[in-house]
Amino acid sequence: MGVIDDGKFPPVLETERLILRPMELADAADIFKHAGDEETVRYMLWNRHTSIYDTIDFVNMELARYENKKSFDYAIVLKENVESDENGKNDKNRKNAENSVNVKNGQNGGRLIGTGGVFDASDLPHKAAIGYILNKDYWGRGFATEAMRAVVGFLTAELRVHRIEAYHTSENAASGRVMQKLGMKYEGMHIDSLYLRGRYFTTVHYALING
Repeated sequence: MGVIDDGKFPPVLETERLILRPMELADAADIFKHAGDEETVRYMLWNRHTSIYDTIDFVNMELARYENKKSFDYAIVLKENVESDENGKNDKNRKNAENSVNVKNGQNGGRLIGTGGVFDASDLPHKAAIGYILNKDYWGRGFATEAMRAVVGFLTAELRVHRIEAYHTSENAASGRVMQKLGMKYEGMHIDSLYLRGRYFTTVHYALING
């Protein structure tokens, strides 16, 4: 993992195949592709985005969170997509969606394939909670593990966070495997701990202790 220190927060992280950078309003169209997809969000503990405006609100919320440094999601970008966009090969559907809400291409380039990072860092440096979501077209290729390994590395090496937490719904075994690959240890299940979309969810909890 490489940390590109440009003085901004959160800093850009780089892995073999990915660049993790702060979100921009111009990312809304790409985020909506997975945040608005029923299959992709079926295990998420938040409601599906029903319009591009839900996604714009989400991005604006994340931009505000960058300011207080208490939580942050990264845009997860494939390096091959960064190169493609630099050559001007933008997706037509993305362009149409962006035009519909009057947003322009971001300065950082690249089309994102998901988001991930810290959704609760209110108790830094003692603990932080992480989460992630990928466009379903990129499932099963190790991208979630690669991205979150970079986030965990940043939290442990740079921010010296003592405890990193994560959880998933009991139906989402694939997310649990990501947590295991990150070196997180199983801590137990919370039966029917969350009520969302007309049903109860059982959550499975993992954690990593730094040091």
